[in-house]
Amino acid sequence: MSFEHPFSESRQVIPRWHTYPVARWLGLAKATVESVPPYAPTQDFTEKIQAWKNQPNSLYASDLVGSALVLNQVASGDATDAAHFILEHDRTSPSTRVELANAYLRQVNHKGLPLPNIILPEQTAKFHEAISSLKGRVRAYPRNPILWMDLAFYYSAIGQKLSAEKAVNVAISLNKENRYLLRSGSRFFMHMGLAERGLELIRRSESGRDDPWLVAAEIAISNTLGFSPKQINKGRELLTSSRIDKFHLSELASALGTLELANGAIKKGKRLFTLALEDPTENSLAQAAHLADVLGETVSHIGAKHLANSFEAETCLKFYQDEDFRGALEAAQKWFAYQPFSSRPALSGSYIAAVTLDNHEEAVRITKMGLLSSPNDVMLRNNLAFSLASLGRLTEAREALSHIKESDLKKRELAVITATKALVDFRSGNLVTARKLYADSIAGFKQVSDARSEIMARFFWTREERRANPHLPDHLLQEILKTAAKLGIKGLYLQQEVNKENERLF
Repeated sequence: MSFEHPFSESRQVIPRWHTYPVARWLGLAKATVESVPPYAPTQDFTEKIQAWKNQPNSLYASDLVGSALVLNQVASGDATDAAHFILEHDRTSPSTRVELANAYLRQVNHKGLPLPNIILPEQTAKFHEAISSLKGRVRAYPRNPILWMDLAFYYSAIGQKLSAEKAVNVAISLNKENRYLLRSGSRFFMHMGLAERGLELIRRSESGRDDPWLVAAEIAISNTLGFSPKQINKGRELLTSSRIDKFHLSELASALGTLELANGAIKKGKRLFTLALEDPTENSLAQAAHLADVLGETVSHIGAKHLANSFEAETCLKFYQDEDFRGALEAAQKWFAYQPFSSRPALSGSYIAAVTLDNHEEAVRITKMGLLSSPNDVMLRNNLAFSLASLGRLTEAREALSHIKESDLKKRELAVITATKALVDFRSGNLVTARKLYADSIAGFKQVSDARSEIMARFFWTREERRANPHLPDHLLQEILKTAAKLGIKGLYLQQEVNKENERLF
């Protein structure tokens, strides 16, 4: 099994990549300044009202509604009537007019965007349908960068990286300053292992100098790469602005707060996260959840309302704070649905399913979905092999491991793979070889001072020994579980209960 901590302790608030409908629903495309009061109606606006009254048709209706949106005339009864007219005649109105009318009426009624349709990772046919639809729209509107970026998102979700990269490059070439495109493009290049290229997209842009979302991205990506962020001072300046909504400062405060915590400035870090959580993005909530042990009371008020749109945060908090492992798995599955190109929800979900719940069928399903978009992810392949071996599907387990080039692995990764190979040999009846491999794995973890992974390797080795000989005394296992509890390893006691049940079957 991957002995990876299910939630990376070195996490930063790197930009999320969503389809544009999801980004709009989450509020990521909104203007950064506070809502402006209605502008005084212009002569042009008055004329558009009169034209609509004289000839009530969809053309004049959309013209009036568009002007009302620009002027923030949400109290205009005439514009409201025009918006309803468009919707009543939506069979003949272009989709852009319908979207315009819906956008205006949402502002009139103070409602948010409706939840977009989400494609689940296992629904590969729907990914292909989305790609086919977007390719048709791109042919009709080849200079629409949003369509190109959404096309790249779905290509990435099914592992078609070259097609995705082409679509991303087209999108960026059409607009090098748009916040959504820059953040999405930088996240794509991080997924491709080209994080420096993603960072350059933001650093070269004019908008990256003043937009708090892009300043946050520059700081987070630079920090992830081990570089010195160039926008720290600008970020601090933006946090003092009274004109920018707190929501738009959330990820910037999180990025700066993470830096302060990493540098040992705990009080400064907590103050910044207090600001970040005043009106948090789902990414900031996830960051706070990962740092909950350090932040303490700063995150104590995070509740169900906050977690409604932050499945990563929900996964983390349910796992660590609530020890609701089934709830954590459900949240990880939702997280994966929102970020199907990312390996992180698949790694976390497969860990929870296999290590805490002993649900290896689900772990296999999750890892196979994750490998669609991340076919070269070593830990995903390892997790797949672990669960296949645990199910007795040994030929498939060996096949999964055969794709891993051990000469390219770091010492810790090699120790993880060695432990999984030990499991395969145990289940194959090669006990002498299996014991040597487990011993080699534990030695490897000792070399890199990874006590957490070492104790997990000991746990699973003991599990296999007891499976081979159910009459072995359990005092060693109890000592391992005590050490695991001290190290903060959650859920292994559930494995112990499963082991006891299995022992009754022999």
